[in-house]
Amino acid sequence: AAMTVGKDVSPLFPDVVNCMQTNSIEVKKLVYLYVINYAKSQPELAILAVNTFRKDTMDPNPLIRALAVRTMGSIKLEQMTEYLLEPLRRCCKDQDPYVRKTAAICIAKFFEISPDMVEDQGFVAVLKDMLSDANPMVVS
Repeated sequence: AAMTVGKDVSPLFPDVVNCMQTNSIEVKKLVYLYVINYAKSQPELAILAVNTFRKDTMDPNPLIRALAVRTMGSIKLEQMTEYLLEPLRRCCKDQDPYVRKTAAICIAKFFEISPDMVEDQGFVAVLKDMLSDANPMVVS
């Protein structure tokens, strides 16, 4: 609540990152929002969140997978992108169309951060392939 009214709660970053392991999707959404807001001011601590994002991209729940991908794309730290390439590539081929759609949007966000990396890793071609996905939800 303090964060939403403009209070600096960045000193809580390590404690909040520990809460990422929760099974509650509501708590996870709040924690991910916190990480997005404070990653730039605490980049060395934001790296601690990478393993949880990677793990959450393999969660059985497609909403958790999509939330992890969306959050990864919203953290605009170039040093984090290299750790998130493999999970993003996996989510582009996910069985769930919502996860694939979210991964496509994440590619566009990564392009803003590091266009050369996106091209070098072949994500432009992946994105072009996703435009012809059989499920219209992915393309929308």
